[in-house]
Amino acid sequence: MIDLRGTWQLRDHSGQHELPADLPGDFHTALLAAGTIPDPFAGDNEKRIQWIGQRGWTVSREFTVAAADLEREQRWLLECDSIDTVAELFINDILVARTSNMFVPLRVDVAAALRPGTNRIEVRFDSPDSVAHERAKTLPYPVPHEVYKTQAMHRNLLRKVQCHSSWDWGIAMLVSGVYGSIVIRPVAVEALHSTWGVPRHNEGAQWILPLHIAWDTPEGAFGTCDAPVGAPNQAITVQVLDATGSQVAQHQLAAQPSDSAELPAGVTLTDRGVLRVDVAINDPQLWWPAGYGEQPLYTVVVRMGAEERRFRTAFRTIEVVNKRDEVGTSMFFRVNGRAIWAKGANWIPVDAFPARQTTARYRKLLEDMRGAHMNMVRVWGGGQYEPEVFYDICDELGLLVWQDFMFSCALYPSQQWFLSEVRDEVQAQTRRLMRHPSVALWCGNNENIGALGWYEVSRANPGRYIIDFDRLNDGVIAKEVVKIDDSRVFWPSSPAAGEGDFSDNWHDDSSGDMHYWSVWHEGKPFAAYLDVTPRFCSEFGFQSFPSMPTLRSFAADDQLNPTAPQMEHHQRAPRGNTVVVETISRYFRFPFDFADFVYLSQVQQAMAIDTAVSYWRSKRPTSMGALYWQLNDLWPVVSWSSIEYDGRWKLLHYEARRFFAPLRVACFVRDGQVEAHLLNDTAHSFSGTLTLRGLDWTGAELWSTQLPAHVAADSAAQLWRSAIAELSFAPDQGFIVASIATKDAGAPAAAIERDFTLLTDYKSVPLQQPRIELAFPDERSLRVTCHDAPAFWLTLEPEDATVQPSDNGLFLLPGESRTIDLLAVEPEATTQPTSNGVTIRTIRSTY
Repeated sequence: MIDLRGTWQLRDHSGQHELPADLPGDFHTALLAAGTIPDPFAGDNEKRIQWIGQRGWTVSREFTVAAADLEREQRWLLECDSIDTVAELFINDILVARTSNMFVPLRVDVAAALRPGTNRIEVRFDSPDSVAHERAKTLPYPVPHEVYKTQAMHRNLLRKVQCHSSWDWGIAMLVSGVYGSIVIRPVAVEALHSTWGVPRHNEGAQWILPLHIAWDTPEGAFGTCDAPVGAPNQAITVQVLDATGSQVAQHQLAAQPSDSAELPAGVTLTDRGVLRVDVAINDPQLWWPAGYGEQPLYTVVVRMGAEERRFRTAFRTIEVVNKRDEVGTSMFFRVNGRAIWAKGANWIPVDAFPARQTTARYRKLLEDMRGAHMNMVRVWGGGQYEPEVFYDICDELGLLVWQDFMFSCALYPSQQWFLSEVRDEVQAQTRRLMRHPSVALWCGNNENIGALGWYEVSRANPGRYIIDFDRLNDGVIAKEVVKIDDSRVFWPSSPAAGEGDFSDNWHDDSSGDMHYWSVWHEGKPFAAYLDVTPRFCSEFGFQSFPSMPTLRSFAADDQLNPTAPQMEHHQRAPRGNTVVVETISRYFRFPFDFADFVYLSQVQQAMAIDTAVSYWRSKRPTSMGALYWQLNDLWPVVSWSSIEYDGRWKLLHYEARRFFAPLRVACFVRDGQVEAHLLNDTAHSFSGTLTLRGLDWTGAELWSTQLPAHVAADSAAQLWRSAIAELSFAPDQGFIVASIATKDAGAPAAAIERDFTLLTDYKSVPLQQPRIELAFPDERSLRVTCHDAPAFWLTLEPEDATVQPSDNGLFLLPGESRTIDLLAVEPEATTQPTSNGVTIRTIRSTY
């Protein structure tokens, strides 16, 4: 095998630039490393790098093939995971392939172009910006898309990452490059191409793995040859191994003649070059989502001749329950027969620079999800089908994947050239990803049903664009997905009420999945989250500013102001900073220090999402899932994320660990009533005691009561409700604290964290200044103690920007202490954390 990873030569087609480039990687990274461009993330440098995507580029290198190898082998396959995007590949000046879709892996026989000794490979990339504009000229009518600040136009005509062109949280960086593996390897006359399959429960303790095995022949690569291909002429062996490597199932298929009628029982020839072998496995361990059980993984090994393919799988059933009921139409996930309350966030690409999307960063982000009690991640349709490492880690951690296809916030063409590109993409990605037990649902797109009504041209001629939508979404995407993988539901769009239902799921909470954006986009108060009960909310969110270290990474000291030019450049949402400022004014006394402003923006973001999730969890089983927007950032920016670009947790992510906890007491105000609920996502019922206390602003008790607390497994229960007007103290005199106790100290419920709620806004009450004492048990931890008054949203900000606290946004009463560990922010950090120098903030300290 010839591994082509390493240093190539990069040049632009104008002849102005020539420099080394590491592949796999992107050209922006190479230009930055060579000092040709400034850091696109700093200040407004983004404006100065747009020329890169407006030019064509070529990468080239040499490699050697021994004469004896060429004589011995008849076929040499060039394989590449992803070429971004429109390019021609040449070997020794012979055209061997054309690409126009970064989501379709390349696999082509290049034997005819190879020669003994030194060979030269070139990949000539067209300008993505120019190709998009040229394609737009060929359309018989406009096909619009959402347009953002610093936008590359017509991104919906290219099958590349849609947010490369910008988004309302993203930089416009129209990257090109080669990603994943890139190799040339000799193969046998018949060569294994790929294997895939999803285990299905048969009966009793038996499961069947319908294993599909695809191979290439001299007539052509799998999926491209026109003539029917018979069974392989080589023997095939299949093994299924458990986590210890022990064999739990085996199937052997002797070399077969080409007549499929002679295949043995349990083996069928399903398509050109695809063999299906049904493998029986008895009594496997079941795979569960995080928080519901373990994640045992099995390895499937397929051997044909000298070649071998392996993949991991697991045994679980999964359903999307979408049925009419007294409310409307349900939507929830049922795994192994148990209804799952889906808790998680939306995922965007890890970095605007593809070269920086490392395994370490994938693992840290996904482990941070699991660490906040999440069990689902939505791969959003404006990004990318993630690499194998993403899905492998999700399999390991028990994170269910809501998988969008990569279409978002736009109308798309229905010309045959476009549909053909999409068909190849859907086939490739469905076969690649379907083997992962974490993949829970296929979704056609993000918000494209809504987009039908966003543009003047589509409103004027709705029939034309509805037909386009149907040809793409139902005629190609849904058709291909269902043909390849009928083990999962295909969801037509997000949001949607269900198959064939084109309801307005931004404002109708009765059916399917909902995108609820009225609090952010319409300026409604956080209490508006309590006016809706989504069956499943797959998008909702509220912005905050990133922490001061992140802000300083792109803005000069004189730009640390919400309305400074560099700060506004890193706010991509229309009215974004206005909404943040107005909301602070609504709930808090306005701060006059910028760092306090940043802190309060994070507090209110956490409050917003906590309000929504706690209430919606209390409405189980009507409401069965909440995936907030968004988990991560792909550059340093003001956004809806709970984790900043460098991996630092915002207060929202700390709070998510509390409001997503399997057992939680939730206390909130609704319609003039204060309520306490017990939320239980465990398989066990719980009984204990609810203690409610009314405390004044020094922490002194004004009122208290105790009540029995019982909640069944997988359910929620309202434990207490009282009109605020009937309490023994006024809203500006004190607040409510709710806690749960159980006599069984060993029960999981013993760790239920208390909750609190004010009865009015923070700005309306006479908060007292708590005295916070810090002690340092060792260099990697600190102990914080509260005195004199309650500390609300107590936040520790280490001066060492390379570390972050293990917990933050604390609620402490006078006399209470908490020990906090100091953890590295970066997943690959080598420096030791330090506890020297910590800034303390509470709501009162911002006055």
